[in-house]
This record gives sequence, structure tokens and C-alpha cells, in this order.
Amino acid sequence: MTTRKILGACLLAAALAALAPGQTPQGETDLPQAGFKIGVEVNMVNVPVTVRGADGDFVRGLPQDSFRLLEDGQPQEILFFAQEGLPVHIAIVLDNSGSVRSEWGAIRYATRRFIEQLKPGDRFSLTSFNTEIRLKMDWGTDTARLDPVLTSIYCKGNTKVWDAVWVVCNDVFRGVEGKKAMIIMSDGMDNESAVTYEEALEAAVQAEVAVYVVSKTEALRQLALTLYREVPQKQFLIADQALRKLAYATGGRVLYPNNFGQLDDIYADVDEELRNQYTLGYVSDNTDKDGSYRQIEVRVARPGVSITARPGYYAPRE
Repeated sequence: MTTRKILGACLLAAALAALAPGQTPQGETDLPQAGFKIGVEVNMVNVPVTVRGADGDFVRGLPQDSFRLLEDGQPQEILFFAQEGLPVHIAIVLDNSGSVRSEWGAIRYATRRFIEQLKPGDRFSLTSFNTEIRLKMDWGTDTARLDPVLTSIYCKGNTKVWDAVWVVCNDVFRGVEGKKAMIIMSDGMDNESAVTYEEALEAAVQAEVAVYVVSKTEALRQLALTLYREVPQKQFLIADQALRKLAYATGGRVLYPNNFGQLDDIYADVDEELRNQYTLGYVSDNTDKDGSYRQIEVRVARPGVSITARPGYYAPRE
């Protein structure tokens, strides 16, 4: 068995162990507290991959040898492969600015239903944002506090979309390993962030979190043609392009409900996609710890399919 295969087996064992957080191996407290430490540094690059056929349906049951992974054009050996839905850390990020006040009831109802239907092993957090970013619920599985927490949120003020993305990626996801996703519920019009869009985008790519944006930008643009004529149409187009780029760069998607009353269907779409993704893992042949951006390409040996995966990542720094 090659060194890389042995490493892959160790990584698989570590990944399976991570599915049961909070468990401590028996006898661990008996280990000597002084002396030397044994440390293993492994930079596993995880790549969730969605494969759809020409009809838009998920393509399931593909074996590992159907996939090829390339980094900066160089083939990489796939050391971890899973085709079942792995447990996910899902950060729910809700816009509670004044512009969504009329639809907050629908947002609250659909969010509660989605969280209550998460699979065993999944963990969620809940963050709200307007002129302030507030972590309402940290990582957990307990839904008993959902109603009181959601009811306590009031819609007012401006919208700090990019601040919210930056804070959630750098603080809420700090130290979180494994499969990660963020669902942002917003009208998409940032008007008060201190963080730039470029900084928020880089934070999301660094955190290796797939960003799904539920956006009403297009609906607002249509409404603006008659009600908000003082808002330049270019602002809506710029906001939409920014959200699309954020989703693409992280392997997520932008979803466009006509109104937030359709959130049940939108949440169901995101949940179905997360459950039907393949997960590929590899250790880069490029061992330089230079913090550079590296391009990822996933190929599937099957004609007529479309592939969604994050297009790259930032290498670790020394």
C-alpha cells in the first residue's frame, strides 16, 4: 500500500470519527501530560459535487472512478469519496432589515420548518442582520428555542449583507470542519456594510462554505419600475451579479422566489441538493504554503451532465 493510500485510510477514519462529535476515547485522560506530542498535519481539500442530467434531475450512484480532480490543471488522487449525504453544518443567515418587514411571518415559518426537518448529525446556527449582525443561536440541534428566538427578531434598519457574510464566515464557522453551507435570506441590496464585497467574497472562499442565496433582487427590480423609480436599475443589476459570483465561487446557488411565501420550496431545493452531493477529498500535490488561490476542476466520465463544484480554494499559509 502506497503512502498516499495509507494517508487516505487515516483520513477516512478521522472523517468517520468526526461524525460523532463530543465523544472522548476511553483512556485518553490517562495519557502522560508531559513529554512529547505526536502531531499529524494534513491539508485535506474537500469538494462537494452536484451532478445533474440533461433533465435537471440528480445523477446518483456514480462510482469513484467516474470522477477526475484537477488542481491548476494537474490531476490529483481522490483519497476520500462519499456519495451519501454527509452531515452538514448549516448557517441560516436572515435579513431582518426594514425592507422585509411585510414578509417576516413567511420567513419565520419556513425557516422553522426547514430547521426542524434537518437530518440526524446536522447542526445549525441562526444569525440575523440589519444594521447589526447578531448570532441568535450557536451550533446545535435543539429546536425548542426556535419559536421564541424567531419571534424576538424585529425588522428595521438598513441592510449589511457583506458584513453578515464576513462575520459568519470568520466567526461562526471558525474551527468548524467537514461539510459546510450557508443559506442567506435577503433582498440583496446592501446599503451600509463596512466590509467590502471583495472582502466578504474572500472570507467565504477561505471558509470553504457553500453559499446559497435566496434573493428577491429581481422581484425588487421589477417593483422598482413602478414604485421606486429613484433607485437606479444599475444598482439591482450590480447586486444580482455580486450574489451570483458569491454563490459560484463557493459552489452554491442563487435562488429567486417571487415572494418569501415560496420559501418552503426553496428550502426543500437546497436540502435536496445537499443530500444528493458527492464529496471528494484530496491532498494537493503542491505542498507550498503560500496562501495562493488554486483552481479546482471536476470532470465526470458521463456525457450530457452538468457539474456544480467550487472552482478553487486558498492554500494554507506557513
